[in-house]
Amino acid sequence: MVKKIIGILGCGWLGYDLALKLKSQKYNVRGTSRNSEKLKKLTEKGIESFHVDLQENKIYGDIQGFLEGLDILVIDIPPGLRKNQESDFAYRIKMFLRFVQVYEIGKVIFISSTSVFEDREDIPSYDENSLPNATDNNGIKITAAEQVVQEMIDKPVIIRPCGLIGEDRHPIKYLAGRKEVKNPDAPVNLVTRDHVNSLIFKVITGELNVFVIHAVSEPHESREEYYQKAAKDFGLESPRFELNSRSLGKKIVSGL
Repeated sequence: MVKKIIGILGCGWLGYDLALKLKSQKYNVRGTSRNSEKLKKLTEKGIESFHVDLQENKIYGDIQGFLEGLDILVIDIPPGLRKNQESDFAYRIKMFLRFVQVYEIGKVIFISSTSVFEDREDIPSYDENSLPNATDNNGIKITAAEQVVQEMIDKPVIIRPCGLIGEDRHPIKYLAGRKEVKNPDAPVNLVTRDHVNSLIFKVITGELNVFVIHAVSEPHESREEYYQKAAKDFGLESPRFELNSRSLGKKIVSGL
C-alpha cells in the first residue's frame, strides 16, 4: 500500500515534531519553513523541504511544488499577532487557500487555538459544539481565519490546542518568581505537544472523523495550584498570585 503524501505548512515547534513522527511511520512528508536552517534540518531528516512565506500581501516560495500531489495538508502557521497586532491573519490564509483550491487535496487540517473563546468571571466551559465568542484582537482574528478555512475548503478539520507544553517548553519557566500573577483561581488549559500530534495522526489515519477537535491533556487545576506544583517539579521559585481580585478564565473541554 502506497503511503499518502502529507504536507505541513509551518514546521515550527509543533509541525517539525509532527513531520518527524510521520516520517517514522513511513509517510511521504513535505514541510515548509521561512528559516533556511530549519529547511536544512528537514532535508537532513529525509523530509522534502520548501521555502514558503505568507507575508501580508504576497506569498513567497515554491507554493505550487509544495502543494502538487498532496493527499493531506496540515496548516500550522502562527498568526504573528504578537509582533504585529494589525496583521490580517485571515487574509493571509485566504491567499494561501486560493492556491490550495487548485489542487485536489483530500483533507485539510487547520491548527487553530482556544483563543477563539472568551475568558469570563463565571469561568464558562467550552466544548467542540461551542461557538467562538472572543472579543479580544487575537481571538477575533483567529476566529476569522477559521471562518475562511470553513468557507473555502470542503469539510476541513479544525484543531484547537490549548497552551502547548513539552519537555523543553513550559510556562512555569516564565512565571517562576514573578509577583502579582493574575487569575489564581482560573483553571489551567494546557496540552502536550505529543497529545496534539497524536490527534493529528488519528485524523490522518481516519481513526478520528470529526470536524472540530479541542486538544487538552492536562488537569483543570487552578492556576495557583498547578504552577506551584510545576515550580516544585522544575526546582524553580513559585510565582506569587494576586489574590485580591476576581479571576477571569475558561475551561476547555473535549467530547472526544
